[in-house]
Amino acid sequence: PTGTFIWFKFNQCIFTQRSEARECQDCTCPDTPGTCPPGVSRIMDGCDCCKMCAKQLNEPCDVRMRCDHHKGLYCDMSAGLCKASPGVACYVGGSWYDNGQTFQLSCKVTCSCIDGDIACMPTCLPHKPSIRECRHPRLIHRRGECCEEWVCTRNGRLDPGIELQEHEVKERPVQPVVFRENCMVQTTEWSDCSKSCGFGVSNRVSNDNADCKLKKEMRLCNIRPCSMTESTVITRRRSCRKTIRHSSRVRFSLSGCLSRDTYRQKYCGFCTGKCCGPKVSKTIKVQFNCESGTNFTRNMMMIKKCSCSSCPNDFLNLSTYNRAMVGDMETDL
Repeated sequence: PTGTFIWFKFNQCIFTQRSEARECQDCTCPDTPGTCPPGVSRIMDGCDCCKMCAKQLNEPCDVRMRCDHHKGLYCDMSAGLCKASPGVACYVGGSWYDNGQTFQLSCKVTCSCIDGDIACMPTCLPHKPSIRECRHPRLIHRRGECCEEWVCTRNGRLDPGIELQEHEVKERPVQPVVFRENCMVQTTEWSDCSKSCGFGVSNRVSNDNADCKLKKEMRLCNIRPCSMTESTVITRRRSCRKTIRHSSRVRFSLSGCLSRDTYRQKYCGFCTGKCCGPKVSKTIKVQFNCESGTNFTRNMMMIKKCSCSSCPNDFLNLSTYNRAMVGDMETDL
């Protein structure tokens, strides 16, 4: 059996060498190499002949068409597809992504999971025309499209060809990619709170730090006290209370320690037949003091506004219900 296995590997090696020789006979490269999608590496092909856009997870590959080794991908010759080497998966925004997998946090951001780390690139990088090309450029957003585009205007007005489509055009404020000290800042949205009542945690990934390295950040969250139930909030006269403000300022209690300052917190209430959760929030730093004399500081979500929508599968206030918490405003994380 051992001899048979060695003979099989020997024949496989000869077959691979012959395949390489056959695939690499032609070495003709295009005059103008195309551009690769955001986050896709440009590498030499398997014949060391031409530059190519590296193949991604589950894309076809062969001797010439190489997989993206920067993401730990290799070509499974038996299937002819790029596969991921064993590695650590990534958890972002309430979802798990396999090592080597590419995903979109939004239509404007494309990310890849690389052995537990996350690398992101902006999908939209509109090229602003030079003053010679256009004296009055204007950034517009066409309804139904993801990315903005620059158009040339005459004295600030859209050209006639564009004015005919004015109903399809909507101006938006310029939101440039943020660079800080040669670092392209990348930050994901905060994930949903891990608990529907009481203290939980939410997390995000950001490289907005001195090292410009993607790191997981965590904050405490408290959507509502567990003592707050639908029966204590909903009355005959009022069937919906989205946002509830605490009647007085209180100290937070965590692991037997109390917050140094007092806060008048807002909570998300209940609406009959709907699920309620944070819509707008901000992040603050809270210092906790313990009886032992020690203290620590934690980031904490402060709710500004809640919204209510239909519950999935008609299960009210489902603890695992995931909803996007948009409009977050961070302060000194």
